[in-house]
Amino acid sequence: MKKILVASDMTSRSDRAMERAVQLATQHGAKLVVTHVIDDDLPSQVVSQMRQTAEETLGAILSSDHAPKDAEIRIETGETVETISQTSKDIDADLVILGMHKPRLFWDMFSGTTMERLVRAQSRPVLLVRDPVTGPYKSVLCGIDLSPSCLAAGKAALEMVPEAKFATFHAVHIPYRGMLAPEASEKQLAPFVKDANAELDKWWESSAIPKGLPKPTVTPSSVQDAFQGAMEESEADLFALGAHGRMPLSPTLLGGFTEYQIRNPRTDLLIVRD
Repeated sequence: MKKILVASDMTSRSDRAMERAVQLATQHGAKLVVTHVIDDDLPSQVVSQMRQTAEETLGAILSSDHAPKDAEIRIETGETVETISQTSKDIDADLVILGMHKPRLFWDMFSGTTMERLVRAQSRPVLLVRDPVTGPYKSVLCGIDLSPSCLAAGKAALEMVPEAKFATFHAVHIPYRGMLAPEASEKQLAPFVKDANAELDKWWESSAIPKGLPKPTVTPSSVQDAFQGAMEESEADLFALGAHGRMPLSPTLLGGFTEYQIRNPRTDLLIVRD
């Protein structure tokens, strides 16, 4: 990782994102760029005042002994998602870091959260920071769904925290489970698990699996239940998953499980689009 972009909205929600960005930049010896976006619909005098305040505030934060000495501040004007996405392209960022979003019930329902829209807008890894920063990530959980995006997420996580402990999970959907496996016994589930294992084996052998990513055990349950169990077992402080839609005309290009994780993260979240 050579360049990290962290977006700050100058609120306490961005504090943890900034701390994580500093930690990762220091760990990798990466260039840290901090950006703040000001609405360009505001009067020019207001924009000027806000720009000065942002530069002073961010400058004070980056003057800390813990912050990289060559950290750069970029105050931009424009629409938030479009501007952050363009900035990440301009600097060729390896990672974009955000803090938790402020819920806006009606707007989020129709337009999506800032995180959702940023992930949709680019293919660069995006890290959503939820938890306090106490040091490097120790345990990473990766969701495996036999897609290019899950491989991309695993690779990005391994590059970001190569010394962390990695775990994976793979959920298999049982169609008409209430009729075909009403008791959910091992015998009833065995045919589905066998087929899923065969698919997983074939995909694992034919895909470019990143070194260090362990092969998951097939779990015959919903992806949400499999995720919950894997989180409890791994005690992960980072969840990495690929973002993609199952349907070609999916309006979000993310998928329902990914959208749910973005809006209700259980831990820090690394998302990579295929």
